[in-house]
Amino acid sequence: MSVIDISTNLPVPLEATDDFSMESLELEKGYFATLKIYTLKNIGKVEQNAVEFFEALDVNQSAEDFIKAYWLYPDKIRFELVEAEPL
Repeated sequence: MSVIDISTNLPVPLEATDDFSMESLELEKGYFATLKIYTLKNIGKVEQNAVEFFEALDVNQSAEDFIKAYWLYPDKIRFELVEAEPL
């Protein structure tokens, strides 16, 4: 599924965990979401100014940073929906 992140106003593609019920979500409704964010360890073909971002992932990066980085390197980041609560 694709959602709009309200902090960045950017669309984000989400996958859902196997145990998450997609039927529990309503269209056009806001949710607080808990996500798992996955990145590739192979950061080849990443511009030098972004290499530090990927190498420093053990630092507490914000979800907004990952969303913005996704639009530069969509093959390097994946978002998984774990849970969602209505706003």
